[in-house]
Amino acid sequence: MRDGESSFLCLQGGIGVPDVGGLKWLFFDVGDTLVDEWEPVDDIIGQFVREACALGYPVTIEAVRELFANCYRKYEQWPMRVAIRTFVEDEGHQKQIQDKLKFQKDLEHPFPSADSVLQQLSRYYRIGIIANQSPGTEERLESYGLRKYVDVLACSAEEGVSKPDPELYAVALKQAGCEPEEAVMIGDRIDNDIIPARKLGMRTIRIMQGYGRFQPELSDDKRADWTVDSLDQLLPLLMPNQN
Repeated sequence: MRDGESSFLCLQGGIGVPDVGGLKWLFFDVGDTLVDEWEPVDDIIGQFVREACALGYPVTIEAVRELFANCYRKYEQWPMRVAIRTFVEDEGHQKQIQDKLKFQKDLEHPFPSADSVLQQLSRYYRIGIIANQSPGTEERLESYGLRKYVDVLACSAEEGVSKPDPELYAVALKQAGCEPEEAVMIGDRIDNDIIPARKLGMRTIRIMQGYGRFQPELSDDKRADWTVDSLDQLLPLLMPNQN
């Protein structure tokens, strides 16, 4: 676990485990849910710091990491844009730096338990993906060995709509032939994963990974039904023989 993380499994509403009766589909986010994005995010922070320092701005990696965490606490959608505006005064320099930054997808890797968890859950449920991702999600999942578990892919680059727009969720449900009450959305972000899924009537599980763990809880109608610390903790929640 990284600094600031604690191991827990929180069950909202005072219930022990969810009633999985009638549940047919599990929809997963990708980044910081199935796939660990910490390394590429830290890499692009390092890119920004190097470019800013080269232009005379005394920026540190630690300061940018803390800004990112604060952005998530405030539900900012684009922390790197905030970082550039905060630490770099000149607009020309801002654009120069922005144009040089590149998110290195090759630094991503699936969380260690992703394969085994999907393997076990796919014995009882259909598996879907609802994610904001650059083109090529299917190929990346194939390279991770996870594509074989996935029945439906609804990704922003291919569908032309991004979370938190509920339309991306509606696309996934339509592809699955699934009613919202037959599905659970599992993701790390309250704004992108939990709120839009709840609006449609899906059940929700928040997973406390990546910078999304810094997002504070909101009112009850915007809160996940269940909160877990890691993918492994999905098994006691969702495996029928565990209930």
